[in-house]
Amino acid sequence: MQLFTTRSIRQLTILGFVAVAALLISALVVTARQLDSLSEQSQVTVAAAANAMSASRQLIEQSIAMERNARQFAVLGEETLRQLYRDRRAEFLALMTQIEALDVGTEALQTTQEMRAREATIYASLDSATATRANNLEIPELANHAYRIADAIGQWIDQQQTELLARSEQTKQTLTFQALLFIGAAAALAVLFVWLITRPLQQINRAINNIGSGAYDQHIKIAGPQDLQALGKRLDWLRGRLQELEQHRSSFLRHVSHELKTPLASMQEGAALLNEGLVGSLSDQQREISQIIANNCARLQNLIEDLLRHNSQNFEVLDIMPKALRFDELVLGVVEAHQLAISNGKVQIRNNLEKCVVTADPERLRVIVDNLFTNALKFSPSGGEIELRLFNTKTNAVFEIQDQGPGVSESDKEKIFDAFFQGVQQSSKPYSGSGLGLAIARDYAIAGGGELTLVNATSGACFRLNFPLVPA
Repeated sequence: MQLFTTRSIRQLTILGFVAVAALLISALVVTARQLDSLSEQSQVTVAAAANAMSASRQLIEQSIAMERNARQFAVLGEETLRQLYRDRRAEFLALMTQIEALDVGTEALQTTQEMRAREATIYASLDSATATRANNLEIPELANHAYRIADAIGQWIDQQQTELLARSEQTKQTLTFQALLFIGAAAALAVLFVWLITRPLQQINRAINNIGSGAYDQHIKIAGPQDLQALGKRLDWLRGRLQELEQHRSSFLRHVSHELKTPLASMQEGAALLNEGLVGSLSDQQREISQIIANNCARLQNLIEDLLRHNSQNFEVLDIMPKALRFDELVLGVVEAHQLAISNGKVQIRNNLEKCVVTADPERLRVIVDNLFTNALKFSPSGGEIELRLFNTKTNAVFEIQDQGPGVSESDKEKIFDAFFQGVQQSSKPYSGSGLGLAIARDYAIAGGGELTLVNATSGACFRLNFPLVPA
């Protein structure tokens, strides 16, 4: 199911970046607001506690001073002492109002109300007393209520501190949960956009692999941004064109094979009838000519088959994706497959193979080594030696094969890799060849990103294959 479509892969990438960034920025904004709220509440609590503590200390001082002035008035009866009490009372009432406004807890408020009532009793007694009756006044204690208020405020401050710590811990847990939630959401969003970006690229990769492996019957449809969809349509057009070309090539090879082999078969049949004497006995000279015709027909048939095989191999696509393989083990496998020919020719094999891992098409690399080894066997004398060397460089695997045969003449060195070329030096063994082995080996080496060359040797022929460890 296609979620949404963008115009280009660039637009999809930018959209993914913006979405993830917006989510992370939202997380930062939410975190900043919660921290600001916690900080503001902490400041309010600290300010209220400081004001309450300051007011309670001043209240204690005022209550002690007022209680002392009242008792002095009761003893001395001086009007200045009563006036001093009145002056202090105004500041006392302001402090009481300030404490009540701070909302410092129920206990502190109840104590302030009791203290107000007691102070009102004291003030009423002082206000109605005369100088002659002042010594009869009873002044109740006022400062102990101020101390009780201070204790209640202290308890309220401890409670506020505990609540603030709890709020901080809760905020910490909330922020941790939100951070994990936002990070998880951002990761999920990133994974979603990575999938949306890489999915069409993987589809294109699979489509190219299918084309490369010859699966032309599978239609190509790319889901994703519009530019990649357009690319998928072009790939599907290319697939159709390659399918048509493959059909034309196969049809051409079939027609060529049929058109060439049909008259050739008639010629071979006619030569066979002559040799069998069905049209009359033949003289020795006639039989020799008939045998020459039959041999050349067989040779021509082999050449036609080699030509068709060579064209087919040149036009074929990779059927196997390159994979990692042990080059030295592949060489030993080729040698083992020719063990019977090695024994019959009494040829000695000297291996100097390093452990080497390359990434290549196994079948094509095997064909290269097999053709080189077959060529070396063909030209090696009885009792001769074939040396196989394999070593690594920084970027390449180097394989060399050297025989003790007649070697390659100077005039043939430039043409030794041409198709159907037969050199001046011919093997003394009963091998028949079409001159395609080295040509196919060189073509396969080039297709794999390597190079096959003939190098100078003191005896025999020496071929060197430079093959990349990782194909280009």
